[in-house]
Amino acid sequence: MSINDIPTVGDLKRAVAAGQRITPEDVSQIAQAESEFTGGGPIKGGPAATAHSLSSRQMNFEAKLDELAHKPQSHITQEDARAMQSAEGRAFNTPPGPASVSAQVRSLADRNELLGLPAVQDPGPVGDGAKGELGSADAGMHKNCKIEQLACMLITYLQSAADKREYARNGVTWNRE
Repeated sequence: MSINDIPTVGDLKRAVAAGQRITPEDVSQIAQAESEFTGGGPIKGGPAATAHSLSSRQMNFEAKLDELAHKPQSHITQEDARAMQSAEGRAFNTPPGPASVSAQVRSLADRNELLGLPAVQDPGPVGDGAKGELGSADAGMHKNCKIEQLACMLITYLQSAADKREYARNGVTWNRE
């Protein structure tokens, strides 16, 4: 990477706001090029420092997403939704929009609150022991796949709640024998 290839702080922020991921390898390349140019270490507030900060924020978002993906949906709270919104906003350097992961988590938390689902303490691993609710097939899954998987789970649960509400409005009852 030459001096002309070093992205500016503004370029980095715009790329992240557009959804670009900054990997540790990207940070390393930018820091190396910046150090070669300055003859010393990276500049405080410069491209390497900004890339490192944005990369760390994205990793924090992915960790929060992973944590919520292993939590039973009925235990997702407003606090979880606030934490996800904060992490997502910081990760992409822009407020999350209506189609964001945090908006979907907020919808699930709202549903839980509306249905009066108590936020009880997590009973521990569900399903495949220590592997968590999603099982071992999820272990090597790419982070973007986890985002899509969480979105699908949220949509399924929201549709189920909407169906139950519609059935109740129409007077549908279930015979329990």
